[in-house]
Amino acid sequence: MTGNGVPGEGAAERAALRRTWNELDALLAANTEREPEARRRIGALVERLRTPAAAFLRSELERRLARHVDADDPFARDRIAHVLAGACGAAALPALLRAWESDRDQDGDTLELDLLDLFSAWPGTSVGLVLGCLASDDPATRLVGVRGLSLIDCGGRDYFGPVADAASDLDPRVRADVMSTLGSLFGTGDPVRALAVLMTGAGDSAPEVRRAAVAALAASHDEPTTELLVARTADTDRWVRFSAAWSLARRPGPAVRTALERLVTDEDADVRAAARTVLELPPRPL
Repeated sequence: MTGNGVPGEGAAERAALRRTWNELDALLAANTEREPEARRRIGALVERLRTPAAAFLRSELERRLARHVDADDPFARDRIAHVLAGACGAAALPALLRAWESDRDQDGDTLELDLLDLFSAWPGTSVGLVLGCLASDDPATRLVGVRGLSLIDCGGRDYFGPVADAASDLDPRVRADVMSTLGSLFGTGDPVRALAVLMTGAGDSAPEVRRAAVAALAASHDEPTTELLVARTADTDRWVRFSAAWSLARRPGPAVRTALERLVTDEDADVRAAARTVLELPPRPL
């Protein structure tokens, strides 16, 4: 008997949710193309399951979420994550953070939004879990830690230090992510240290870190930064040279122009095109 005195109401609700879940699970497994009508049906089933009454399905939802992550199916992954977030609240955070490890290209359309909602609703639990990610032995999990802190603390006021410290991570993917993060609003939490980390990152041994740092330095227009960007136009990595060209856009000075004119004759077509475009831009207003 439920709290309102209606016999079997709880069991009936669970049975209905179980049928909804079984239908959703089958649709996500079978619809590889997922035409508009199938997507609409899937959406309706997802919303029906986004209720605390469906929390009893948590273990099954987590298993399916892991399966869709392994299958590299961002659509199904995000639908299951959306159900988990709505049904389980803070208890869904560990599974969603694990799923986020697979979303490095942000190919999902709701996973990050669901995490933002959970971070906002349960800040204490979220910070603890995300800091734990940053301390993980797995670099993919540490990447989630960097990304998570940048969302929880978008202005870098409270957790700038742990993210900036990750600039010395052993894995270049983590270091590169830190560079991109410090080039965002997060870097305003400590702009002096952010600039110093980015300047160091522009000389990192890993090209992906140099690329991210050079791109992030576009927002800094002091003379030392400009000199460093000019030097990076001679980088051995073509995408670092490409980023350097764009980061030098609308900066004055003969050294900048000379560097860009040299890139116009670069061996790489993308670098040449970027340099030509940058040279044609009007100067920045005083």
